[in-house]
Amino acid sequence: MATPPPPGSLPPPLEGAAAQKLPPGQLPNPVYKQLYQAYQDAFGSIDQLRRALDPPLKTLHGTDAWLGPESRQWGAQLSAHQHTLRNAADKILWDIYTTLASTERITIGGSPVRA
Repeated sequence: MATPPPPGSLPPPLEGAAAQKLPPGQLPNPVYKQLYQAYQDAFGSIDQLRRALDPPLKTLHGTDAWLGPESRQWGAQLSAHQHTLRNAADKILWDIYTTLASTERITIGGSPVRA
């Protein structure tokens, strides 16, 4: 699974002068702002999650710390968990991205509208 586009590929929340230029009755959507911030935070830290199992795998495969059939079996399981973890990390980002991309930046009377 590929990593979704970076947060900058989506329009930022309407704030400050841009928000004040909206027609009467239209307001920036606070849900969009929250999702945008969550996506920025997740995108910025997801690599740490993706790499969480790299050090033990490097130790297992790069040293004589543990040898034999049990070591190979355990290493294969750890590699499978690493793959699952990386896929889960990408899914988290895609879920936030998809929700954010389908959320409107503007509301009228509390209801989202197309900008």
